[in-house]
Amino acid sequence: MALAADSRYLKRGFTLVELLVVIAIIGVLVGLLLPAVQAAREAARRMQCSNNMKQLGLTLHTFHDVFNAFPRGDSPRAAGDGYMYVQSHALISLLPYMEQSNLKDTPNVSTDWYDAAASSDAELTVVPSTVCPSATNGPRNPVDLWGPSGDEIHSPGVGVPQFGAMHYAFCKGINDSWAVDWDRADQQAAGFVLAADGRRGKGARKGYLNGPIPASEKGMFNRASNTRFAEITDGTSNTFAIGEAAGGDAWPLCRGVNCTDPVFNGQRFPANTGWLIGQPGDEDQPDVLGTNAFGCTMERLNKWPVTDSYMALGGDRASQQRDTRSSANGGLNSTSNFRSQHPSGGMFVFADGAVRFVSETVDMVLYRNSSTIGGGETNGL
Repeated sequence: MALAADSRYLKRGFTLVELLVVIAIIGVLVGLLLPAVQAAREAARRMQCSNNMKQLGLTLHTFHDVFNAFPRGDSPRAAGDGYMYVQSHALISLLPYMEQSNLKDTPNVSTDWYDAAASSDAELTVVPSTVCPSATNGPRNPVDLWGPSGDEIHSPGVGVPQFGAMHYAFCKGINDSWAVDWDRADQQAAGFVLAADGRRGKGARKGYLNGPIPASEKGMFNRASNTRFAEITDGTSNTFAIGEAAGGDAWPLCRGVNCTDPVFNGQRFPANTGWLIGQPGDEDQPDVLGTNAFGCTMERLNKWPVTDSYMALGGDRASQQRDTRSSANGGLNSTSNFRSQHPSGGMFVFADGAVRFVSETVDMVLYRNSSTIGGGETNGL
């Protein structure tokens, strides 16, 4: 009887089945909670990304207030080999208005970005406003086009070059050519320069093939040209200025418009770029893919794999760089599409400084119209 009475006080533990049920319930709760946590984190990252883009938009307006024009898309440099190299691009002009004057004053940053990257550690500097927290390639990332497999820039003390990331791209519009207003006579013109206001030196003459890029194809940022508010006839609230340009392993590159194969020469090249880089790839680096600080709407938002930015020189550097035809009209060049790590779309800075999210399923006609400064389209995103 004593033994029976004592048995009433024995404590009963969990059975194996009960323990498994508890673990399963906890697993379900964690599974339900995790997407909410991830969504909250992405919302915070997206807000920071939007704030960075708003700062870029404000900087553009400040620059326009000072110079009565937006910065030139790029500053070309004529070379003896018949090539117009990109010596700097729009972001370099904006640095003093982003509290980065010292960076702009680094030797060669404003005059020859390639020399600046090869001879200093300027490319390693991270410019906070050019980094989107959602992007997986940053705040520094390798760029194969200018690395050991490409054009052999080596960062001092680093070996494989690392660049401060650039997760945004200046809008070139629909036109994906790399045309610049020049010809052979420009190189021979006495005192040939492209001044800060975009004027050519004395004696230079227009050298476009197939006419200048029409306003219905032209974005706010093009080679050797400044855009003013007055030229944005479609309305500043309807016109892209800057869009997202994510990179990393999630965004491999492919060669040429309508390309679909993310493997090139047996490897993948991520769509990485740095804030310093304005130069696209060309036939001097045929085995490496790259992109730069520009994007266009020839192809859809978030196209995967990403089209590379490439000058197909066609054996004649001088004439090909005067060819204004887009790839849709027979041109040989390509410019990378906009892409974003944010789900289902990407953010754009408009010419009025506003930042808005654009769905990746947006109508292509409306999407392309929103990237040009003229053309008479009145419907905006």
